[in-house]
Amino acid sequence: MKRINKIFVSLISVLTLVTLGSCGEEETNNIYKISYEENENYKISNLATTGQTGSNILFNVESTSVFYEIEGVYYNGKPAEEGSLGYTFIMPSEDVVVTIKLNPIATYDPDDYLTWGENAIDFLAAASEEDKASSLDCYQNIPLSFNMREFGNYNNVVETKEVISSNQEVIPDSAIKFDEILASDSNPNAMNIVVGGNIVVDLKQINPGTATIYVHLDFNNAADAILMRTFTVKEYGEIELESWDVEFEIDNRSKYDDLENIEISFNDRNFVYGSKTTMYQSFKLNSLDNLSGSFIYAVGHSYDVRVNHLIWNEEENRYDSITSLTVLEWMGEGSSTTGFNEINDGVLTLVSKPTNPLDITIDD
Repeated sequence: MKRINKIFVSLISVLTLVTLGSCGEEETNNIYKISYEENENYKISNLATTGQTGSNILFNVESTSVFYEIEGVYYNGKPAEEGSLGYTFIMPSEDVVVTIKLNPIATYDPDDYLTWGENAIDFLAAASEEDKASSLDCYQNIPLSFNMREFGNYNNVVETKEVISSNQEVIPDSAIKFDEILASDSNPNAMNIVVGGNIVVDLKQINPGTATIYVHLDFNNAADAILMRTFTVKEYGEIELESWDVEFEIDNRSKYDDLENIEISFNDRNFVYGSKTTMYQSFKLNSLDNLSGSFIYAVGHSYDVRVNHLIWNEEENRYDSITSLTVLEWMGEGSSTTGFNEINDGVLTLVSKPTNPLDITIDD
């Protein structure tokens, strides 16, 4: 009898050990792994590497790039909740992979003292093979606009200057810079205060594709400002611009009547390199029919209108004399709201396609 009791106690002990072992395995299986997808554009912190089923998992996610913001945080494809302390989810009974969805920031144009200029473009052209082989510079200026009332009149120091690209294969950082415009650039008697500027792009360094340029400027007498703009880089000659065929008539009031020696030119101040319009168009007056002609006008651009009397020396292959003639001011169609088609100080600006030829009067 005693021997039977001993056997019974032994069986109870074995069953107890088996049961305890089973409980231990079940508890261990409630712990699952937590991992996440790494990316240079965001940072995940305070995320545990394991979690027990039903526990609350809390962690932080922040963007590390000026070009992206966090759009969503997910665990195994399900959205995590965002709270004041970070992101959370309840640990499921399986391994978890945390994924992040990024939202590209394509533009940022605040109501500030700094904005993109009126003629800022969205397309750039890579330098032609001929220009790449040349020793000459090949740049495109993208204008910035400064609200001087907000900006202040005493800004002459750039304290922070950061101009970077989101895609180094398309527009490397080395290809872009901020070039300030000083009041003294146009008036030697003016102060060396900043009144404007351009983002200058070295077209020999860029390649077809898309990239966003981030601009951060902070001056000594103004709050810092940030701009962003996405640009598409195309092959040379592929940029299409809206243009008009504009007719003009010339009234020659100068003392010169040798029309073969008088040349009128239209020079695009806002020329876009690699576009199908041309930067410089010129005509000898004797080639015009009754002093009437036409030229291609890129919509929204301004043109320098210049007239010169030129005497060419064929033997010495040079001009013996060049005399600049005056282009009188002219105003055409428009309104006080939209502005007017006009020539002012030799600069032609059109706000609408003229229905009549431009009246270009030249004098001594």
